[in-house]
Order: sequence, then C-alpha cells, then structure tokens
Amino acid sequence: MSGLYGSEVGLADGSTVIADEAYLTESIRDPSAKQVARYGLMPAYSLNDAEIQAVVEFIRSLQVAP
Repeated sequence: MSGLYGSEVGLADGSTVIADEAYLTESIRDPSAKQVARYGLMPAYSLNDAEIQAVVEFIRSLQVAP
C-alpha cells in the first residue's frame, strides 16, 4: 500500500481514478463499485465511519516521501 494514496489507479473497466480519500472510502464501503484491474474483488467489511476514516488515514500515512 505504500505510495497508494494520491496515485492513479487503473480500473478493470479501463478507466483510471486517483486514490484519494473519496475513492478509498467508497472502495471500503462498496468494494465492487470500482474494481482495480488485475486484482480480485476486495472482501466487504462492516466498518463504521470512524473506522473507515482510520483506515484511510493509515493508508495516507504510508505515503512515499518525495
């Protein structure tokens, strides 16, 4: 996951998206909404808003320094 936050992600439908807070939040809530190319479907978890925010913040903290 290092370097994921803010990066461009290729999706299975051929489009791309930036892995920002909105995308990560949506993907955690509904893993089938925007499936990443070359990866299987992420399992669904029942997390509350605070837990989702904590996961997103953790992913953001893994940023590679410029």
